[in-house]
Formats: sequence, C-alpha cells, structure tokens
Amino acid sequence: MAFKGMNPDEGREVASEISELGSLITELIDAPTTVLGGIEWVGPDYDAFLEEWNSFVSNQINGIVEALTARSEALNQHSEQQDTTSNQG
Repeated sequence: MAFKGMNPDEGREVASEISELGSLITELIDAPTTVLGGIEWVGPDYDAFLEEWNSFVSNQINGIVEALTARSEALNQHSEQQDTTSNQG
C-alpha cells in the first residue's frame, strides 16, 4: 500500500515556522515605524509620508501577516486531522 497523507509533526513544524515568519515581519516593520514617528520633520510632506507609511503597514504588511497566520492555522488543522485519521485505522 502506498503512503497517503502527511507527517503531522512535520506539518506542525512548518506551521510554526510560518507563524514565526509573521511575527518576524511584524517586528521588522515596528522598528522603522517607531523611528519614523520620532524624527524631526514637520509639514505636509511628513504628514503625507506618515499617512502613506501607515496605510502601507495597515494594508499590505498586516495582510501578509494575517495570510501567514491563516496558513499556519490551516496547516495545524490538517496535522490534527491527519492524527485523527491515522489513529482510527
């Protein structure tokens, strides 16, 4: 009989790596965001830049992190389902 399914432990390991990647991205973006909020720059150019930066972080970056979280959760769910299926037979 041919192998069919997944190794749940490996699935969980990859899910953990994906989750850690999302956390790392958040950390990496938080640093320049903090610095940007504290630089000496006054005027409409700063206001526009800050608004664009915050929009970029809120939309694109947070979207990527949310997608990574969803993929990690899905992979963990598949691992649990594999455990359940393997333990039935």
